[in-house]
Amino acid sequence: MRMPLCYLTAGMGLAIFAGAVAGWARYWYGYFVLGQGVLAGLFIPWAAVIVCSTTLTHRKTIKKPCSITLVLIFFACFMVAQAVGFGMAQPWFDPVGWLGRVIQGGTQESIWGITLLGGAVAKNFQLGVNGGFWIFLNLFDLFFMVFFLLVGINSQPKESR
Repeated sequence: MRMPLCYLTAGMGLAIFAGAVAGWARYWYGYFVLGQGVLAGLFIPWAAVIVCSTTLTHRKTIKKPCSITLVLIFFACFMVAQAVGFGMAQPWFDPVGWLGRVIQGGTQESIWGITLLGGAVAKNFQLGVNGGFWIFLNLFDLFFMVFFLLVGINSQPKESR
């Protein structure tokens, strides 16, 4: 069975919307480790199924080879839109420059999810992070986003045989 076109287009649109909002909010309010990736990973496939509820019935499913392709498409749409969201939040459109400055240590990104813990942890992270630790936290978050995208896409009931 082929993947419904409605599901693909709805998921791409939702990934673009969620990515732009996440990028804008992340630039102005800071980064919540696991918050962004997990929420986007759960929201995109869940909302795509709701948008396409007339096309996807309980008897239709997406084959596993398509799920990897869907995850890659949704993930790419989210990441590009997030970069655009970074750029829209800045006084001038320079999302790649800002990310480069964070990676190189020229600026820091506030990590408010960790600072909510309080105590010594909050003191260590109150100024934000950059460089290698920033990359680690982002990869950790993106791993969970991809995981929840896979779970959300493959959570459709199996087709009756």
